[in-house]
Amino acid sequence: MPVAVDGVIKWAWLPTPRVTYSFTTDDPKTNEWNIGGDIEVSVPASEPLLSGDTGSATDEDTSSAWALSVDGWLKHTTRGDSSDVRRVTFFLPNVPQVNGTWIQGHGHSWNGRWSLEAGDWQFTIDERQDRIPVRKTLRQSGGYAFTHVGEFARKDGAAIPEDEISNVLHLLRCIFSFSFGRATSPALASGYDSSNSLAWLDWRVFHIAPWASASQVIDETGLADLEHIFAGFGSLWSDLFERDLLSNAISYFLQCNEMSPLPLAASAGQAGIELLAYERLVEEQQTFTPGQYKNKSAHENISALLASCKVANSIPPELTRLTGAAASANPQCGTGPEIITRMRNGVIHPSRKKPKFSTEEWLECWQLVS
Repeated sequence: MPVAVDGVIKWAWLPTPRVTYSFTTDDPKTNEWNIGGDIEVSVPASEPLLSGDTGSATDEDTSSAWALSVDGWLKHTTRGDSSDVRRVTFFLPNVPQVNGTWIQGHGHSWNGRWSLEAGDWQFTIDERQDRIPVRKTLRQSGGYAFTHVGEFARKDGAAIPEDEISNVLHLLRCIFSFSFGRATSPALASGYDSSNSLAWLDWRVFHIAPWASASQVIDETGLADLEHIFAGFGSLWSDLFERDLLSNAISYFLQCNEMSPLPLAASAGQAGIELLAYERLVEEQQTFTPGQYKNKSAHENISALLASCKVANSIPPELTRLTGAAASANPQCGTGPEIITRMRNGVIHPSRKKPKFSTEEWLECWQLVS
């Protein structure tokens, strides 16, 4: 039996990021509920858009009367009407500081604004004013915090259908995960229509990694580089093939950046480089036909990729353990791509006869791959 009650919907970080609900009621109708059983929750809207979410029910003794307390979490969903959405706001979690232009607010100023463009889209992203204590807490304790807020709109001001909103949020997910070396995603997006009224909400939750040290592409002084990344990704994003390729390459990169366990991290990085080699040499430049690419060894294709980017394929001299591993291999490995591929093959295609590598050798392999 449906019962209308007042409750609270909020974002919770632990045990995993998600949208939660809770309410307490002493409505007599709840006497017919199965205490301890599942409850269907529907959030009011112009039409039912959320249903079937389960929570747990318990009874509690209050000073006034018996009451029922319910809490749970909502399914990943969107709600509302996106047909006239003209701008979308969102929150960004666990994003490091990058110095931008100055913001004035509440008697303070801080250099935390990024104005960015990608394809047909323009973005404004602001770092929160209390960024110093928030980042200190993250460094000390890890976990999660919203560090930035942002919004995007089409450059021509046109309406943004829901599928396009999702594509832009995925674009941001890829850009920020790549730029800062850990999985992150915009959250709690809200769409505003041509009258600037809230029309659409996104309560979906994508993977967000807890705060940890990471190998970052962008540092505090890297706003210009971030602008180039936005422009580069934006120029490719309308091509579904390129979009999928970038998404997959970034997934390999993030697995590599996890670093532990080292053999799997380095192997993921090598696989990601192979993916990029095929795209550049076969699809983009057509240096090789698919058959020619297949007939070459993986390390030859990676060396060809590096040559096309004017990057040497030798092992840097400071990686002495990896140089030793390459020299002692049978047969010897003459290039960086050859030794990392040899080591990766030992993980992906294990054999009792293949050599084992030390932790130090794997660490230098990971350093070269990443």
